[in-house]
Amino acid sequence: MRFIDLLALAVLALTPFSFTAYAQEHQHAQSLKAHLHGVATLNIALEEQQLALELHSPAMNILGFEYQPSSTADKQAVLDAEQTLKNEQQLFKLSDAAQCALTAVSIENDLTEHNNDHQQSAHDENEQQHSDIQVSYQFNCARPEKLKRIDLDGFFKAFPLTEKIRVQLIRADVQQGVDLSQSNTALSW
Repeated sequence: MRFIDLLALAVLALTPFSFTAYAQEHQHAQSLKAHLHGVATLNIALEEQQLALELHSPAMNILGFEYQPSSTADKQAVLDAEQTLKNEQQLFKLSDAAQCALTAVSIENDLTEHNNDHQQSAHDENEQQHSDIQVSYQFNCARPEKLKRIDLDGFFKAFPLTEKIRVQLIRADVQQGVDLSQSNTALSW
């Protein structure tokens, strides 16, 4: 089951059941997946000491292009971007008191060489190619009750083509959605 579906189910578990609420949440979750240049989504889930961040972004926001890299410069740009995406401390500032440590990170990039065959066959030659990057971060937080804020200023600085990040947060006691931008970079709860 994808994270976004789990997010919808978590919302249902935290609120009184109603088919209408489920339909609205599912529709909202599907709209978050839309491929819009300049817009990314970040899903955040905190359960006990485990913090999960799942970022979805058009490759354009991260790389400045969405075509299959063929030049040395473009291939290097992909490698550099992936290296930056792995540096969570540069991108996300978590509440220090929560003592969160990264335990795993994974990147799915439509433009990496192992995805090239699938990407080429998935698109009609006359159709505009859309490529996406998804990054999952897993943290263990020693004091999760102290996690009250996540600042994405570093992310916006590292990837200035990202104009907006749609954030969904789920915790046992908090559900929150907010749009962050280069002038409003922090989510607090």
